[in-house]
Amino acid sequence: MAAEGPLMDGTLMLPRARTGGGVSIRPRLLRYAGLVVALSAFLIGVFFSFQGLFEQRELIEKESRINIWFLAQVEIEYLQMMESLKEFALAPVKDPQATEERFEIFWSRLPVMLKGPQTAGLREVEGFVEAVSAMIRTLEEVEPDMGQLASITPARLAEIDRKLDILRKPVHDMVRRALLYETDEVGQTRARHNSLYTKLVALFAATLVGGVTIFMLLFNQILKTHRAVVAADTAAEAARAARTELELAINSISEGFIIYDQRDRVALFNQKYVELHPGQADIIAVGVSFEALLRHAIARGGIAVEPENVEDWVRSTVAQHLAPGDTFESRLDRGTWLKISERRTSDGRVVGVHTDITELKERETLINQKSTLLQTTLENMKQGIAVFDRDQRLLIFNDRFIEINNYPEGFVHPARSYAELVRFNVERENPGAGDVEARVFSQLDTVRRLLQEKSGSLRQERRLPDGRVVETIHAALPTGGFVKTYMDITERVRSEADRTRLTEQFHAAQKMQALGTLAGGIAHDFNNIIGSVLGNVSLMMIDTPKDDPAYRRLQQIVEAGTRARALVRQILTYSRYAELDRKPVDISRAISASLEVIRPLLPRNVSLQTGRWASCAVSGDATQLHQIVLNLCLNAAQAIGDARGRITVSVEPVDIKNSETDVAAPLDLARPRSMPPVQARAGTIGPGRYVRILVSDTGSGIDAATMPRIFEPFFTTKEVGKGTGLGLAAVHGIVRNHEGAITVESVPGIGTCFAIFLPLVDGPPPAIEREPLGQASGGHERILLIDDDRKLLSVTQEVLTRLGYTVESSAEPARALELFRERPTAWDLVISDLAMPRMPGEVLSAEMLKVRPDLPIIMLSGFISDKDDAFLRALGVRAIVTKPVLPDEIDMAIRSVLAGTV
Repeated sequence: MAAEGPLMDGTLMLPRARTGGGVSIRPRLLRYAGLVVALSAFLIGVFFSFQGLFEQRELIEKESRINIWFLAQVEIEYLQMMESLKEFALAPVKDPQATEERFEIFWSRLPVMLKGPQTAGLREVEGFVEAVSAMIRTLEEVEPDMGQLASITPARLAEIDRKLDILRKPVHDMVRRALLYETDEVGQTRARHNSLYTKLVALFAATLVGGVTIFMLLFNQILKTHRAVVAADTAAEAARAARTELELAINSISEGFIIYDQRDRVALFNQKYVELHPGQADIIAVGVSFEALLRHAIARGGIAVEPENVEDWVRSTVAQHLAPGDTFESRLDRGTWLKISERRTSDGRVVGVHTDITELKERETLINQKSTLLQTTLENMKQGIAVFDRDQRLLIFNDRFIEINNYPEGFVHPARSYAELVRFNVERENPGAGDVEARVFSQLDTVRRLLQEKSGSLRQERRLPDGRVVETIHAALPTGGFVKTYMDITERVRSEADRTRLTEQFHAAQKMQALGTLAGGIAHDFNNIIGSVLGNVSLMMIDTPKDDPAYRRLQQIVEAGTRARALVRQILTYSRYAELDRKPVDISRAISASLEVIRPLLPRNVSLQTGRWASCAVSGDATQLHQIVLNLCLNAAQAIGDARGRITVSVEPVDIKNSETDVAAPLDLARPRSMPPVQARAGTIGPGRYVRILVSDTGSGIDAATMPRIFEPFFTTKEVGKGTGLGLAAVHGIVRNHEGAITVESVPGIGTCFAIFLPLVDGPPPAIEREPLGQASGGHERILLIDDDRKLLSVTQEVLTRLGYTVESSAEPARALELFRERPTAWDLVISDLAMPRMPGEVLSAEMLKVRPDLPIIMLSGFISDKDDAFLRALGVRAIVTKPVLPDEIDMAIRSVLAGTV
């Protein structure tokens, strides 16, 4: 039986291959395998050989570079140490710290040269160790001084510099020789390695030729594998780098950041999010669902939800979270405010940004509090305040601002422009007074110029249609815009006007008082002159028969003197300041007397005429009524100016039935129909009978702009110093005090007519007091006559003597007092002048009354005020007679005093 197995000689039989080529494949595979293994081993050996050579060469070069670095550092540190030492020597303020540090650094470089593996190659250089050792010894020598640089002397410092400078050449030579040595050693090493490289390259080339096919296959395969591996590694590294950068970016932002994936689970978050939500720190992680975070917050008490409403609240919140797109604010339980913004990405993720706005909320609260405080403060101020921004739009204001300006409801609101407010005021306050646009532009331009400077203020006063006066102050803000304050100063203006008026009245009273005093002095002398004239004429009339033609002339002289006396008395009365003393007055006679006084005061180009005239009586003060006519006539003369014109005065009674239509000032002047009169009125009266006093002129007239203000105190159209503005104001006051009214009608360029309406007094006018003329009865009493005017004294003495009295006269009051003291009972009566030098009449009377209290005294004076009259009567004077005195007047006074009737 034939079978496959070992031969009888002990050898193995290889099994026959059952397929063609099967016998040759195995050895070939073995050969290829061996070749691959051998080639691989060879390549590995060559690789490691090359690697070892490369590493050895790199090590040698590295050591050379280290040695060169050490040497370069030694020389650099030496140079820096020397430079620092020189700077220390030259510095005005010694600071040794930098120099000492450079010395320590240089010294620290030298011991490393003598020991350590890094510098072993350098120590083989000839003379290297000796040079370094010498340097160390030099440094040890100067070390004590270098530790106390701040205290050594300049000489010692120079010595140290010299010793250290000696090292400059040894250091440089040492570095140079060491570098040369290093260069030679490295060159020799490179030559040896290059020889080995050549041998290995030849061996490698010979082997490479035999196995180039296998090598190329292996190389190709290795290259493909390498590329795949490199690509994978590069992608992984890029992914890791991108994720790292993303994490760094997310963690570096100041907002909390979180990303939820498509299943509403946490995919990414930063540390700031955890800090903003510390209650979630123990649960938040990648993969945690938004619903789990909600339930955790409810469980921790971070979100207050009723237990029975938890599920509904969670479902609604999750549903809202799945469809984000809003920005909202949320307040955490610990008082933190978050602004949460959630947006859905294109791939279905949810990105949430949580910003801490607690500080912003606190500032907002503080701003709101301050705004409320500011608004409360503004509302409690008396001034109206409005703040405008740089665009001149209203920012804030108070109710007082609206109240003072009387704006309609809803008109004022923030963002309302200043131009609109100005336009509203201009159109409302002065309708038809000029171009509205021009006036608005003027006010806006004033503010614009103020804002250009961004500082300063502008004060203005504005009179509102209702008569109120408002003071406005524009104050520019440094940041742009301005603040405007409104103050109702109506009462202050009125008070100032009243104060000014009272001041003017006080000055006027002082002026009148001074005028009265002056007039009294003038009247004293003037009355003495008139008295002397009247006295002599009276004596001449006594000696002249009545049928003599001279008697009539003498009588005319007496009448003229009497008129002169009345004129002086009227001047004295007018110059005297007195309270309103209303009594029945024949107004026609009073005005006629005033015209006699006024006529000489008018310029020659102005004629004074009388129109309709009737005798009427009113209850008034004659002095103040005279002032009315005087002021109106003088104003009329000034209105006429240098042109020829006339003033017409009329007095007549009128019946007033309708106080609105019957009270008018009829301007009886020719005027064109195209020139309607300008009218004004002051005061009100009811129906009844009145006296109408008309004062008309042919002057320049009063225009429409001036007419409404003619009765205002201190308003005048005259130049400064030519008018006080008190004339018509005084007329208005007097008419008002007499319960009357005044109307004005004027045509500019034609003339003006003033109409004064005063209530009539029932009954006939008071009788006219006539001056007593004729013969006096006389007497036989003894009279002591004292007067400093010797001429008047002589005339008066003769008059009294002609009347039968025994008269002893004296021009010296002191001499008369001596005579009286010598014989106090020698006289029945004393007649004395009041105004005498050295001893006035009241002093003389007081001294006489001390001697004889029952002595009858008559005082003569050209001017006696009410105060003086009361004083003299209290002193004991029996009668006071105004000079000049007619014979019958002095006789009547004597008889009345002696009879005890006065």
